[in-house]
Amino acid sequence: MQIDINISLLLGGILSLLFSLIAFFARQLHSDVQKMELNLSEIKLDTELIKANTQSESSRTAERINLHEKRIEQLEHRLLKY
Repeated sequence: MQIDINISLLLGGILSLLFSLIAFFARQLHSDVQKMELNLSEIKLDTELIKANTQSESSRTAERINLHEKRIEQLEHRLLKY
């Protein structure tokens, strides 16, 4: 009877220790996932900002190119007249 109590006490202690380890690692995993979600949202925001800036710069560049093309055409017409 004494041996059964010691074995059950030992198994209970081991199981308690294992469940404590599982809970600790689950808590760590949960905090890591939360940090990853936060980082991912920051990356998405930065990506959207970069995309918006790139599109605006692209449209500005296209406008400048069109303006320069018009000026070149005007110069060509003036030069061809003379």
